[in-house]
Amino acid sequence: MKFKTLPIYALAGLLGFSSCSKLLEEKSQTDIIPKTTTDFRELLMGSGYMPSEEPASMVYYMDDDVDLFLEYDNGNSPIAGTPDARRNFLSYTWQPRQADIDGMGDKVNEDPGSSPYAKFYKWIMGCNAVLDHVDNSIGSQPDKDRVKAEALAVRALYYFRLVNLYGEPYNHNPQALGVPLKLNSSVSAEYMQRETVAKVYETIVADLNKASQLMDPLPIVRKDYHINQPAIHILLSRVYLFMEKWQEAAAEANKVFDQGGVIIDMTNMPSITTGRWLNYNNQEVEWIYGGNAQPNQSTYTPAAAFLSTFDPNDIRLKYGFSMVNGGVMLATKLTIGTDLAQTMRSSEALLNRAEANVQLGKLGDALTDLNTLRRNRIIGYTDVNISDKAILLQAVRDERRKEFCYEAFRWFDLRRYGMPAISHRYQNDVGEAVLQYTLQHNDPAYTLPFPTSLLLRNPQLTQNPSGEGGDRIGQ
Repeated sequence: MKFKTLPIYALAGLLGFSSCSKLLEEKSQTDIIPKTTTDFRELLMGSGYMPSEEPASMVYYMDDDVDLFLEYDNGNSPIAGTPDARRNFLSYTWQPRQADIDGMGDKVNEDPGSSPYAKFYKWIMGCNAVLDHVDNSIGSQPDKDRVKAEALAVRALYYFRLVNLYGEPYNHNPQALGVPLKLNSSVSAEYMQRETVAKVYETIVADLNKASQLMDPLPIVRKDYHINQPAIHILLSRVYLFMEKWQEAAAEANKVFDQGGVIIDMTNMPSITTGRWLNYNNQEVEWIYGGNAQPNQSTYTPAAAFLSTFDPNDIRLKYGFSMVNGGVMLATKLTIGTDLAQTMRSSEALLNRAEANVQLGKLGDALTDLNTLRRNRIIGYTDVNISDKAILLQAVRDERRKEFCYEAFRWFDLRRYGMPAISHRYQNDVGEAVLQYTLQHNDPAYTLPFPTSLLLRNPQLTQNPSGEGGDRIGQ
């Protein structure tokens, strides 16, 4: 999916850097400036929406769903010692230097504008420029409301990702430092300080609530690559889940189904299951955006413990993974190339609601949702009855893990689950020792370090503890 853009409006200002957008003062090579609401919608799509890129794909290597180590016993080439394996070693083993160099010793993020942090803020600035000026554009009020709602919702998504990359989990320490908040496109010579995690979440919730107020009265539009009403409520339900506001999380999930969200039977849908199924042919999908959150699909294997949790008749096992190299299983769930790859879909609303209802003690409602999803994912599934709260909660979370594996969910979920200890095995080269690296319970590395280049450009951007100290040593 390629988007039409207005060429001048690549925003120069990155947070903590020297300049900001002069949106209405500059002209493009074709002397076009945004005047109509349609112009601003195109500006938002070109400068505010995430393109076919995922800046935070490093978290794919950091959770417990992937195994970079693989010993082939069938004559195929091993992963150990390959450039890809070595290049991603520092993220895979949660090293303090991962934001500055890769496992081959090459510098990364040396240009601060290339960092995940800066890329999210670049798109935030695109949203801010639209929000600052669209009210004065030529167009109907409903059209202006839709553009404003989209900009608010997309900005909220970026801040949600940023605060969950660089701030401690909300349910662990909401007063910890999160990320700076830039909510307008004005020029400022001052360096911006990090706000608390709680303050960032407060802004996210405010943006999403305002977005829903603006957009809910409008007709629901699907399959046009713009965020819509159900997707906004899915995201708000997710945010409330991370905040452990269970009642609000369930209420937002309910709105998704009130607005036409559906759960489809994937066990009998040839049009979806004849290929990758995270696209608009899937009626559960409300919004497609961004790039592949699962890099190197042809190289790394699913963790065996995770793979073993799938029912053999689970359709997601059949169409999310591929057998290669004489029986080796690889995760091939997402699109490749330059296609948009990430989705917001109604199955998340169902699982958000199920988890919230478990926490609220509404076990019957949660069990109904769990059985509903499984019945539509597992061939020949028979409903189960679970009356123990802890067991049902784990079952819902296990289902979430399977439904959204390799979609940049698991790392963030592990953080809110209490930052459990997990481990990765790694072999530097064939014949060398297989080492075990462990991320400890409540490990500081659950919050990512900032690149040094960013710290040098913005002295107010203090480093996280995960970026300090010596290398982790495998055992």
